[in-house]
Amino acid sequence: MKTHLLLFALFFTVLATGEWQKVPTSENVRTLALFGAKRINLGINSVFHHKLIDVLTAERQVVAGYNYKINITIQETECKKSQKSFEAAQKCNLLSSKSLKVCQVIVYQRPWLNETKVTSFSCSETSNKAKRSDVESLHERLFEKFIKKYERSYSNEYERVKRFKIFRANLKKIKELNSNEQGTAIYGITKFSDLNENEFRKYLGFRPDLARADSIPPPAEIPSISMPKSYDWRHYNVVTEVKNQQQCGSCWAFSTTGNIEGQWALKKKKLVSLSEQELVDCDRVDQGCNGGLPSNAYKEIIRLGGLETEKEYPYEADDEKCQFKKSDVRVYINSSVSISQNETEMAVWLVKNGPISIGINANAMQFYYGGISHPWKFLCNPENLDHGVLIVGYGVHSYPLFKTTLPFWIIKNSWGADWGEQGYYRVYRGDGTCGLNRMATSSVVD
Repeated sequence: MKTHLLLFALFFTVLATGEWQKVPTSENVRTLALFGAKRINLGINSVFHHKLIDVLTAERQVVAGYNYKINITIQETECKKSQKSFEAAQKCNLLSSKSLKVCQVIVYQRPWLNETKVTSFSCSETSNKAKRSDVESLHERLFEKFIKKYERSYSNEYERVKRFKIFRANLKKIKELNSNEQGTAIYGITKFSDLNENEFRKYLGFRPDLARADSIPPPAEIPSISMPKSYDWRHYNVVTEVKNQQQCGSCWAFSTTGNIEGQWALKKKKLVSLSEQELVDCDRVDQGCNGGLPSNAYKEIIRLGGLETEKEYPYEADDEKCQFKKSDVRVYINSSVSISQNETEMAVWLVKNGPISIGINANAMQFYYGGISHPWKFLCNPENLDHGVLIVGYGVHSYPLFKTTLPFWIIKNSWGADWGEQGYYRVYRGDGTCGLNRMATSSVVD
């Protein structure tokens, strides 16, 4: 009997042990990488802390739990171990005289038992003076993968060389964002990676310079209600599917319609996808694909008499002649309000009244993969608002490994569902990150 039990146990062990499988650099993987870097930092004989620079690759193996084999790069900082914690040192400046270390760490995890431990790690120095040909070869391979994934087709070799040059410059920006990230966000190669700064701006369009004194909405009344820990309007049938503004600076129109879709659904109990093209073509104050403001758009919608549906007036991603028909109007608004810059009051208003239209600095969004984005101000100036989006909820993410939490906003973007977290962006809540609290507004439907 004992022999049979032993054979069964051995058989089960074999079944429970899987092959190593590549996994994407998810938020969980990055958390485990940071956990591994902390253990490596402890084992390095140095008075200075090391900082996690990048997560290179990750693999997972099923072993009555999970083994994660993660390759990372770390570098020594200016902060001493005797003066700061490892977590605080992740915000410290690097010692430029020190080279990167490439490390492989294996982390064993059983989430259902809240068990996580580093089982092994190894590191090697890498020269900052890597051979130019090796770097170019790596960049070329990444560019080829990018072309294949996003089905790029360049008209000639000159155009291809130009795009490759831009792509390489953007890889440096991605590295800088990852190296200076205060939250858990991961930045990488996206569909915008072969665009320069001016070309990327065609996917934005929020224009504070178009603000008119007579279009600034009055302040909203902040309700006196208890604020839940988290709230997400996507669960209440007041948020339409993620849309795509394409290469037209009409984000302001999408932010506006998204807000009105929510207000109408809450007041009239019917979710209707509304026409952004009507605003692009018929709003006389804003500038169509050259940008605009939700606060102007609210006034123009009232002047026009309302909005047609997406189906009746479909999106063309271009400035067209106004084809508005008042007889086809399905949704109207009565007025609009400006919402407090205090983020606690913003959250309370959202819970009571619905999604909020906002402006934000999109500098960190071009290469956003996922996670909670929290860039430093020098990378995301809160005064330079250039993109209109929609706050649909908020939450708090817990990180038991580090005994900390991160509050965040849930933002609906207008770059399609193949960007970010299925078209959504999570960004740190509480310190006005990227100016998201500077120009918050909403329509009012009676």
